[in-house]
Order: sequence, then C-alpha cells, then structure tokens
Amino acid sequence: MKASRAAQNHSPLLAPDPRDRPLYSLREAARYLGLSESTLRSWIMGRTYPKAGGQERSLPLIETPGNGSQLSFFNLVEANVLAALRQIHRIPMQRIRRMIDYAKEALGKPRPLLLDLEAGLGDVFLRQGKELLALTRAGQLALQEVLESYLSRVDRDEQGIPLRFHPAVGTQLRSERVVLDPRVAFGAPTVRGVKTSVIALRFNTGEGLEEIAKDYGLTEEEVTEALVFEGMGVDAWAA
Repeated sequence: MKASRAAQNHSPLLAPDPRDRPLYSLREAARYLGLSESTLRSWIMGRTYPKAGGQERSLPLIETPGNGSQLSFFNLVEANVLAALRQIHRIPMQRIRRMIDYAKEALGKPRPLLLDLEAGLGDVFLRQGKELLALTRAGQLALQEVLESYLSRVDRDEQGIPLRFHPAVGTQLRSERVVLDPRVAFGAPTVRGVKTSVIALRFNTGEGLEEIAKDYGLTEEEVTEALVFEGMGVDAWAA
C-alpha cells in the first residue's frame, strides 16, 4: 500500500502545480508555438546526429513531466524561449546548451528557460544598452525587440512566474484574445474561459457569429479570433 501511494504522489498527473502537469501533445504544442513538430520533438526527446566513426545523441533541452511525450504549461514557456533563440537569432544549439548548463550549475537555476528574461538582467542574459547579451562563450548578441516579441507571449505574476500563454494565431505571433491557462479548462485554448474548439464546433453546425457571441457573452471579434485560431479563414465565415 505504501509503495502504491508513493507511486501516485510522484505521478506527473498529480503534480501539485497544474503548470507542471502533462497537458499538451507534441502536435498541439507545436501548433501553439508555431514550430514544426520534429523541431519540438528534438528539444524534448533529444536527437541523433552523424559524427566521425558513427553517431552521437544529443540530450533533451526540456524535461517533460515523467520524461514523457506530453508537455506541461511550463514546457511551453521553455520551448517559446528556445524558439526565439534558435529560430529567430540562429544561436547555435551548442551555445544554447552551454548557456543553460551555466545557469544551472553556476547560478543555481534548475530551469533557466523559465526566467523572466524580459524584465531585466535575469541570470541568463545581460542587458547592454538596448541589446541583450547571451551568456555564451561567443557572447552572441540578441536584438531585444525580436526576443521580447516572443517573450511577450507569456503573462507572469508579480514574482515573474508564468501564468498564461498567448499562442500564435493567423499571421500574429501572439494572439490578443486566445490564451492557454493551466488553471482554466485544463490548459485548453480559450477566449475568456470558453474553449476555442467549442466555438468552432458550434460555428461548424451553422450557427452565426452574433448568436455564438451572445450565448457566451463574447464580442464578435473574440469569436472571430477563436475561429481563425482553429484554422477557419476569414473568408470562410465572412462570406
């Protein structure tokens, strides 16, 4: 009985903080982040790469709950920072690994990718005038404006802890109305607490924007953004 209870207490599904529970599949998380599924998979599972005399395997950059294939809300935040560093600034993965290892070992930060880098110095980036200097051996400069456009996807509390995530929608890097909050609807995408999938389902059954908006106390603009997020183009509902 004791062993069974201990196993339950260590289950990622019972993590005390809902932000640390497995909530999103690889496909879902990649869509919310605007990344390819294969890229995200390599970040959470590692990957093999050719090397003289054989192959090597890189270790994961993000630790998922129970080392499984599902991501937590915190994992989404970590992957969002990696996306800014890797996809936009083209900082080599080897340097990113050194940066993460440095923050863990020298600065005592077990999860440096969760730090509020946008707020100021943090412990991974040093502010230099209007630029941010990454703590890597090469001192790779990252343009503040682009990095912060990614970091603005995350709403934080007064202590800098991530609370909500604004996914990409349409051509927008950050949705203004659609949010992922692990405390609401088990982290599913919502607009003011209403699941975007529910809005899309009702629209698919032939209900109009005005009717859906009225039922949920939303504006038609909010309903529209939910539909675009769910892959329904403007032309589809405006016609």
